[in-house]
Amino acid sequence: MNQEQITTKLSQINSKGLETSFSLSEAALENAQKLAELNYAASKDALVNVQDGIQQVLTAKDPKQVTELLNAEIFQAVGIQAAAYQKKVSKVLRDGNQEFVNVVDASIDQLQDGFQDWINTVAANAPAGSDVFLSSFKTTYGSALQGFEQFRAASKEAFATAEKTADQALETVQGQIAQVKKAATPASRSRKAA
Repeated sequence: MNQEQITTKLSQINSKGLETSFSLSEAALENAQKLAELNYAASKDALVNVQDGIQQVLTAKDPKQVTELLNAEIFQAVGIQAAAYQKKVSKVLRDGNQEFVNVVDASIDQLQDGFQDWINTVAANAPAGSDVFLSSFKTTYGSALQGFEQFRAASKEAFATAEKTADQALETVQGQIAQVKKAATPASRSRKAA
């Protein structure tokens, strides 16, 4: 195998890597756009709710009516909206992470296949007496391929940890909403009884 053939093989491997980079960039931009749309919608809803709340407080006739407006049910509604927002964000992140993991897996497989093909081609066309060099060469690239597997395992673990953290955050918000609801129920009953 001559230098031109080796360079061509490496160029093919590099072009596949660039294609993967572009694919990941597109996925990242799509996810960023989805998150921006979610943030815009959540901000818009929050502003509308705040404006409505302020309008109600300003039109209240007496302090008792203001107190009734600022009850736990309002805070519960805000908590429910926050939990729904968090759930949507978690879904976008989870979908994006899964897409990234799939692209990383496919890329690692392509790189491994490309490198293995390249190594096999170099070995098949090696001059006589280069066995020691080829053995060293194969060992070095074998280690590099093993590094790809370690990266694959580490990326899967990182995404699993991110999903677990997002799930825990969502559970925490839902737990806080449940506590507010629980605390508000006796207070609402005592006000109505009085």
